[in-house]
Amino acid sequence: MKRPDAPPAPPRPRRRDVLAGLAGAAALTGAAPARAATSSPTASAPDDALPLRVTVLEVTPTTYAADDPARSLVTVRARVVNDGDEALRGAAARLVAQRSPVVGRYSLERWESADTDASLGRGTAASGTADVAGGSLAPGEGTEVVLTLPAAELGDGPGAHPAAVEVVDADGERAGLARTFLVSSAPEGVRTTLLSLLLPLVAGRTREAAGLAGEVAGRLGRLVEASSDPRTSWAVDPAVLATALTTGPVDTGDGTATPTEGAVEAPADPPADPAEDASPASLPAGTDDPAPVADALQAWRERLSAAAAGRCVVALPHGDPDLASLTGAPAGAELLTAAGSAGADVGAALDGAATVLTSVAWPADETADRRALSLAAAAGATAVVLDDETLATGDDLTYTPTGRALVRTGAGTSLSALVADTTLSALLVRAAGGDDATGGGTSGEGGDSPAALVQRVLAEIATITLQRPSDPRSLLLVAPRTLDPRPTVLQGLLAAVEGSGWGAWQPLTDLLATPVPDVERDEVPVQEAASARAALPAVHVAAVDAALATLAELREALGGTASATGAAQRSALMLLATSWRGHLPEARASRRGLEEDVAALLRAVHVLPGSVLNLAATRTELPVTVVNELSVPVQVELVLRPRSPRVQLEAVPVQTVPARGQLRVGVPVRALANGSVVVEAQLRTPSGLLLGEPVGLDVNVRADLEGWLTGLVGGGAGALLVVGLARAVRRGRRRVDAAPHADVDGEPPAEQDGQRSSAPTGQG
Repeated sequence: MKRPDAPPAPPRPRRRDVLAGLAGAAALTGAAPARAATSSPTASAPDDALPLRVTVLEVTPTTYAADDPARSLVTVRARVVNDGDEALRGAAARLVAQRSPVVGRYSLERWESADTDASLGRGTAASGTADVAGGSLAPGEGTEVVLTLPAAELGDGPGAHPAAVEVVDADGERAGLARTFLVSSAPEGVRTTLLSLLLPLVAGRTREAAGLAGEVAGRLGRLVEASSDPRTSWAVDPAVLATALTTGPVDTGDGTATPTEGAVEAPADPPADPAEDASPASLPAGTDDPAPVADALQAWRERLSAAAAGRCVVALPHGDPDLASLTGAPAGAELLTAAGSAGADVGAALDGAATVLTSVAWPADETADRRALSLAAAAGATAVVLDDETLATGDDLTYTPTGRALVRTGAGTSLSALVADTTLSALLVRAAGGDDATGGGTSGEGGDSPAALVQRVLAEIATITLQRPSDPRSLLLVAPRTLDPRPTVLQGLLAAVEGSGWGAWQPLTDLLATPVPDVERDEVPVQEAASARAALPAVHVAAVDAALATLAELREALGGTASATGAAQRSALMLLATSWRGHLPEARASRRGLEEDVAALLRAVHVLPGSVLNLAATRTELPVTVVNELSVPVQVELVLRPRSPRVQLEAVPVQTVPARGQLRVGVPVRALANGSVVVEAQLRTPSGLLLGEPVGLDVNVRADLEGWLTGLVGGGAGALLVVGLARAVRRGRRRVDAAPHADVDGEPPAEQDGQRSSAPTGQG
C-alpha cells in the first residue's frame, strides 16, 4: 500500500500494482484477474470526454432490506456539475443497478475503475428519470438530483450490487456518470466478519512543544474525536503524552527557563512542512509564551487519558522509530531499546485503558525484512503489524483469510503477525482522510466521495463474508501515520459497518487471540531493498546516536537524574521517527536544532573568566571559579594546562558544583620561573565529556619576589633594632650624668649660689 508519507524513491514492484493492472485489463476484456482473494481500491478515472461531473452525496439506507418498510426504498442523492464549455439542455438522470450481486472482490474493483463509456451491464433495474436543472445546465453550474429505487427490484440475492448515477443529454448520449454500490443487509445465519481498526496517534515530524500543541489542536485531536468507539485501537507514540519535547534555554538567573522536565518552549522557527504541521491559526493563543503551550498539552493529556478508557492501546517506542533505518545502523539495537525505555510510561499515563500492549512492532508501510524483525524481537517485540502484500497468500486462494500469521525472523525465531488488509485500509484512508478536515464534507469526485466510499467498504465486507458465510474471519484495517480524518465521516463509516450486519468491530486484543489459520503465505524477504532505500541515511542515525551518547554521559555527571537531559533525549529519539521518511532536508535542519540544544546544555557548566592573577610565592593556590547554570548539581573535573613550564599545577579532585550556583576551587600551584603564563582551564565530566569552552587564565609569575620581600622585611627589622638599641643607650647615659654625686669622703656637696643650709649650727 503506497502511503501518503512514502519517500520519492522508487519502491519495489508490489503485488497491488500487478493486481491494479490486471483489474484494469479485466475491465476491458471481461476476464477476472489471477488472484481473487484481494483487490486494490482505485478511484474512478477522470474522463474529459464527459462534460458533466457527477458526485454521489448520499445513499440511504446504506444497507437496504426489501422486507423492512423503513429500508425498502433506496434513495441516492447526487450532485451534477457542468464542467464543459457549453450549456447542456435536456439532461436527465437515472439510477441504474445490477440485479445480481458480485461474487468476488475483484469484481468490485472492476466496476469502480471501469471506463466511463463502459456498459452498465445486463439485467439491471433502473429508477425513473429526473430532469437536471429543469432540462438546462449552463457551464460551471451545478445542481442536485434525488433518485429512488425500490429494493424489491434488486432481487433476492444478498450482497453488493454495482450501481451508477447516469446522466444523459437530449439525444440519449451519456454526459456524466458516477459509480457506486447498493448493498443489502446481512441475511440471518451469516457469520459476521470481525474487524479491528488501528489508528496512529504519533507525534509526526515535530520535536518542539508548540509543534505538538499544533498537532493536538489539529490532526491528533481529530483522530481522537473520530475514534469515539472504544473498540477502535490506538498505536500511541509516547511523545504525544509528553508535556515537553525540547530543551529550553538554560537558566542564567535572569528569568529564562531551565531545561527541566515539563519545561516547554515555543519554536523559534516556523514548522518545516506546512502541509503536516499546524497552521498558526490552529496553535493555542500566545505560543510565544510557553505557558499556554504547556496548558494546551496538559489539557490534551487529560483528554487522551479519558478517551483511552476501555480501549486497547499499542505503546510504541518513543518517537515511533523507523525499524528499517535502525536495522542498518551499528547502534540500532541500542537506539531501539532506548526508545522503548523512554516510552515505558504509556500504561501509567493511560491507566484507564483496557489493555496496553508493549510488545507489538509496527514497521513503516506495514512491511519489513527479516533483519528488521530480528531487531524488533531483540528489543522485546512478540508481535508485528504487516500487510497482506508482505505476507501474500497463494494465487489459488478464493477467499480472504483471517489476518493472522507467524513469521520467521533473521535470528531463527518467530513473531506473531497481525496482517492488515490493504484494500480495506486504503479505502479507509480515501473515505476518512479527504480534504474536508472538519468532517461531513463532500470532497472527492465520482466514486471518491465519502458516501460512495462508504458503500464500497460495505460492498467489500459483504463480499468477504459471503465468500464463506459460515466461517467467521477476523480482519485488520491500519491507517497510515499521517491520517488526518474527517471525524464525522469516519464515525459514520464505523456506524454503517456495524449497522449493516456484515461486519462488527473488535479490539486488537481479540484479533491477537484469534488462532492462526492454516493458510500458506509468502516468506518475509531476507532483505527488503525498497525499504532500505526509503530508510533514513546511516549518517543521520549515527549523528542522533552521538547526541544521545553525549546526553547519557552528561546525565551520569548529573547523578543519573533526567531532569536536565530528559527533554533533549526525547527530542533526539524523535529524529528517528518513521514520519521523517521522504523529508530528509527537514530532518537535517531539525537535527541541527538538536545539536544546538545539546551544545547549550554542555555550555551551561563552565569556568568563569577572571582578571590577571599575580603569583608572588613559590607555592600558593590558583583560584578558579566554576559556574553551573543547570537545575541540578553536577560533578566535574577541572583540568588546568599551562602553556609554558613556568608553573607546576597539582591535580584537583572531582568537584560537585551546586545547582544554579558557583564553586571556587583553589588549585595548588608551584612557581618555577618568572614571567607571564596562560593557564588553560577546561571542565569535563568524570567520564571525560568536555563541558563549556576552554578558558585562558592570565598569570604573572614572580618567583624571586618572595625572597626579595623577605630580605627587605628582614633588613628593615634589623635596622629598626639597631636604631632602637642606640636610642636606649643614649637615654641611659643622660640619666646618670644629671644625678647628684656624693664626695668620696662623705662630705655633702657645696651649696649652690643663693642657697642656704637648713642644718642647725649647734651654738647660740
